[in-house]
Amino acid sequence: MPGAKSNPQLLKLVRWLESGPSLEELQEKYPSEWAAVEQEFGRALRDRDKRQLDRLLRPGLPKHARFGAIPGIQLQAIRSTLVKQRMTAIALERGLKASFTEEKAIHIGWLDRFLLHCVFFGKDYRRRLVSDFLYSLIWPAIRQKKYLPHLAEAHGVYCFYSKRLVAALSEMLRDKPCVEIAAGDGALSRFLRDSGIDIMAFDNQSWTGKVRYNAEVIQLDAVEALRRHKPEVVLCSWPPANNEFEQEIFLAPTVTRYIVIGSDNRLTFGNWPAYMAQRTFQMRKDEALSDAILPSRSGGAVYVFERRFP
Repeated sequence: MPGAKSNPQLLKLVRWLESGPSLEELQEKYPSEWAAVEQEFGRALRDRDKRQLDRLLRPGLPKHARFGAIPGIQLQAIRSTLVKQRMTAIALERGLKASFTEEKAIHIGWLDRFLLHCVFFGKDYRRRLVSDFLYSLIWPAIRQKKYLPHLAEAHGVYCFYSKRLVAALSEMLRDKPCVEIAAGDGALSRFLRDSGIDIMAFDNQSWTGKVRYNAEVIQLDAVEALRRHKPEVVLCSWPPANNEFEQEIFLAPTVTRYIVIGSDNRLTFGNWPAYMAQRTFQMRKDEALSDAILPSRSGGAVYVFERRFP
């Protein structure tokens, strides 16, 4: 970068960025920059604003920076701009990689493919309820772990549920009217019903061709499902980013608890502006439930919203 040589702090930052720090490292070191990127990048994706995305990826720098003289008052702004640029580039790269999910492009050795099936998939790539024991036994032996998300997403799957997770959720749902919205293939509701929970699964089924909808998933959008069935507890696994239906959950008078399964990466799921704007529910990340999403240490997260009562 022109101008970096004249400033040791800026040169150190540029060298560090060129060394390839992960998005998680950048988030931890520059939380305020990440908060800004979340908003700006998320808005650009939602609005399909190519100009805004281009501005984030190729931000203009002060004229003085190009000629080596960087006034002190501008240094922090330049550092912030460079960090945000790198964060945006990594987030975009991850999104593009996730979109290349054709199974034929995923080169997995036969042994790893067999082991992945044993743990995670049933017939026709239908999700298994993952045995914690089997997972702990086989997962360390799988060499090409990095391909599991791509293999899963090629079949409309974004996470896997352990028996430990379903058991914990069952305790939270027992004897309460509950529904799952945007249920996709209905795997979560199926596992919960098998454990004795009375739950209905709904999806507008707009992702036909990407998701294989189970016959038990009722074709109905989330807002209408809330209106008709008046649940006390609502579940949603990987709600689409910047969706328009989650805000209605916080307005539903019967709902006392909302459980969201997603990720530590806020760009990939959920209506975060609605989460932050609402004042009716107390939000927390449940660490025990998050730890029960598999694969472990994959960034899976469970958020629980509890209604505030006077």
